[in-house]
Amino acid sequence: MKKSTLFLPLALVLFMPHQRAAAQAGFEGTITWSISIPQMDEESHSMIMNIKGDKTEQEMDMGVQGLIKTYMDRGKKKMYVAMMSMKQGMSMDMNEDAKSTGKDDIELKPTGKKSTIAGHAAEEYLITSPKGDLSLWAASDFPADIREGIKGQLGHNPGQDSKQSHAFKQLSDKGLVPVKVEMKEAGEVQMSMEFVKYEMKKLDDAVFALPTDIKFNPMPAGMGGH
Repeated sequence: MKKSTLFLPLALVLFMPHQRAAAQAGFEGTITWSISIPQMDEESHSMIMNIKGDKTEQEMDMGVQGLIKTYMDRGKKKMYVAMMSMKQGMSMDMNEDAKSTGKDDIELKPTGKKSTIAGHAAEEYLITSPKGDLSLWAASDFPADIREGIKGQLGHNPGQDSKQSHAFKQLSDKGLVPVKVEMKEAGEVQMSMEFVKYEMKKLDDAVFALPTDIKFNPMPAGMGGH
């Protein structure tokens, strides 16, 4: 398995050009996704995202690799990744918003395909870039608070092509929320991610506290992307 495979699910949920919008919307609760990584195994794994203001705690079941928790503090622009079974952690600074370089850099193409995903009517869009292709199924029927909460997690991240960042922003500007994402590299599926459900609820601040038994070292160069 490529070392970058471990960070594919992390990368795709750390797209963040609208960090402040998510905080202003005041979404508090849990968003659940299902993720498949063929290079790892043939199973679907759950990913739970707890969101409260500027903070996000993400729990990802990585099968034999165990539970991985990711902590994001957008106010401090810091991200921490904890590999719970190995008692190892990494930290890194979150990138600033990517600057747009013009419409010619955006290749967001509607395919005309439609489907119902997790109860939401969705349409497919295709994003192509040197780093691979993304198939995006997007829906427009989410409540505003939920839309802003999800949008705060989909945008720019370490290793992501700026073209993809701008394409995600374009979807957000249209009021669309991705409910299924499929990443391909050289024609092969690297990862698929599908929205399952959301739940608005109060979350204890302790959920967002870093594990005290794990030491967080700076993330090595190249580990956040390809």
